[in-house]
Amino acid sequence: MRWPFAKGPEPTPQPPLEPIRIYTDDAVFAGSVSTEGQRLTDILQHNDELSFLPEGADRNSEAAWVLLPTVKTLFIVPPPHESPPEQKQPRDRQEVTLNIGAYRITGTAHLRPGLERDVYLRATQPYLPLTDATVMPADGSSATALDVVIVNLRWAEFVET
Repeated sequence: MRWPFAKGPEPTPQPPLEPIRIYTDDAVFAGSVSTEGQRLTDILQHNDELSFLPEGADRNSEAAWVLLPTVKTLFIVPPPHESPPEQKQPRDRQEVTLNIGAYRITGTAHLRPGLERDVYLRATQPYLPLTDATVMPADGSSATALDVVIVNLRWAEFVET
């Protein structure tokens, strides 16, 4: 709350930060992103870099923010997002398993009717969200169940189940 006698314009509130985990070939980054209400998949589809704040860093320090080339991501655990009902479109649900880097991921893809898991999909939608996902590291350590992961299809190899 501002004092009624304060001078100057009302400060603009900062957009909220949301949790994110980013997996690359050689690291896992935990931190926050500012999606400003957008789906992270849409942000990835339209940007060559993803700006995120590593865990524990000061959001007010411009130097603390990291720009990660999206092409280097294997998969991402995005912040929770609920699309408005008017934006939801009919989708075919398809169970998929894929190998990506040192991981095997199983989950449900929500594809536009008629799309298959092929090169066409990779060209039109390089980032594929999977719901009810299970991520298993290649080293055999325990699997992790996640509500959503977004996989970078550039690095994915589909496994027939």
